[in-house]
Amino acid sequence: MDALSRLPVWLRNPRYTGPNRCLPCTIVNLAIAAALALAVATVSVGWALATFAVAVATIGVRGYLVPGTPTLTKRYLPDRVLAWFDKGPDRGSVSSGATAVGDTVLDGGSADDGGVEGEFPFEPATALVEAGVLLEDPTIDDFVLEERFRDAWRREARTLADASEDEEALARFLSVRPDAVELADRGHAYSAYLEGDPAGRWESRQAFLADLAGVDVLDDRWAGWNGLSTAQQSELLGSLRLFLETCPTCDGSVTLDTTVVESCCRTYDVLAATCDACDARLFEADVDPEALERAAVEA
Repeated sequence: MDALSRLPVWLRNPRYTGPNRCLPCTIVNLAIAAALALAVATVSVGWALATFAVAVATIGVRGYLVPGTPTLTKRYLPDRVLAWFDKGPDRGSVSSGATAVGDTVLDGGSADDGGVEGEFPFEPATALVEAGVLLEDPTIDDFVLEERFRDAWRREARTLADASEDEEALARFLSVRPDAVELADRGHAYSAYLEGDPAGRWESRQAFLADLAGVDVLDDRWAGWNGLSTAQQSELLGSLRLFLETCPTCDGSVTLDTTVVESCCRTYDVLAATCDACDARLFEADVDPEALERAAVEA
C-alpha cells in the first residue's frame, strides 16, 4: 500500500488524492509551486528549495496547493474546460466503476473489450436474460432477478459479510496467497492491493461483497459464465448490481436514483444504487440527466 494511505485522515484529503487524484490538476499545481519557488529563489536558493519541498508535500497529501482550488475551478471555469481535467467516466456510460475483480491489475476494460471484430458489442442485460438471471415482470413492465438466483446471491453475499474474511475470499478467487492480498476501506472507496500494487476499487465494501458473491453464484448456475472474457464478466456484474434489492451487510432496502457527486474539478450527475439503512453506495455511474429524462418520456 502507498505511504500516503498510512497518514492520518485529518492530514490527507482522500477526496482529491489516491484514486481520486486529478493528474492535470496536480500538474497545474506543481507548475504553480515551481513558479513560486523561482520567485523565492531571487532572494534565497535555500528558501526556494524549502518552499518547493513544502509545496510538493502539500500537493501530495491534500491534492492541491492553492486553498479552495476545487471550488474556484468549479465556479469560474466553463464545463467544457472542466471536462478536460475531469477523469470520470464518459457521459452516458453505465459501467460500474468497480469490476468483477477490480479495475487495475484485474482490469475489466470496457463493454466492447474481449469481443471479436465484426460482432455486436457485448450487452450484459441481454446475457443476463439469456442466462435466466433476469426475467421480465409484466406487472411492473421491467426486469427483475429470478427468484432462486436472487435468494442464492443474497445468501452468499451475507455469508461473505458475516465471515469478515474479505482478503481470504479475494485470495481464493484470485488463486493467490492470502498474505499477497490487502484491502483498505477508505470510506469513499473499497480498494484492493496485490503484492502492494493497486488491484481493484469498488464503491464500498458492500459492492465488493456483491460482486464476489455474484461470481460464485453465476459460476454455479450458469454454464456460460466461464466462457465470458474478464471484461464481459466485469460489465455483467456491474449491471447485476443495479438489481440489488437488499444490502449485503445490513439487509437494508436498496434505492436506485440519480444524484449529484463532486470530482476534483466539477460536479456531475450519477445513477446510484444506495442502501437506505447504512447509506452504502452499491453502484455509481456517470449519466446524462437529459438522456434519462428523454427515456422516461419515451417510456
